[in-house]
Amino acid sequence: MQYIEDLNEMSREELSLLWRKLLPETKAPRRSDRMIRELTYRWQEKVNGRLDKATKVSLRRHMMTFEASLRKGVDQPVVQTPARLKLEKCSVISRKWNERGISVKVIGSREFEYDGRRYKSLTKIAREITGQHLSGPLFFGLKEVKRG
Repeated sequence: MQYIEDLNEMSREELSLLWRKLLPETKAPRRSDRMIRELTYRWQEKVNGRLDKATKVSLRRHMMTFEASLRKGVDQPVVQTPARLKLEKCSVISRKWNERGISVKVIGSREFEYDGRRYKSLTKIAREITGQHLSGPLFFGLKEVKRG
């Protein structure tokens, strides 16, 4: 696919051709700016993966607050969605499982590295290790911070 910057330079016909190539099952928007926005999003989704459930919930909450502020004509405070676990970047979480030492590096608030691969949750890592669905924080002996 083209780089995102190249999309702004493309004609309507070129954008439509790219749309049909990447999204054949979906009807293209009439406006070029909306087509560019959607193509950009789909490209980023392909490169970085889809949004996780927590991010979608957070975005929905922010949009509800924004829409309420538009209806009332008053700015609403931004909704804060704190991370459920407070983990420092570059820290390492470790434990022993079936006589095997396990280490997970914290890369970001929702990004971890285990066995040379990146994961978006500790739960996915726990499932990878045990083969069954377990709470990641519980598996690694971490307590979750209660939301207020």
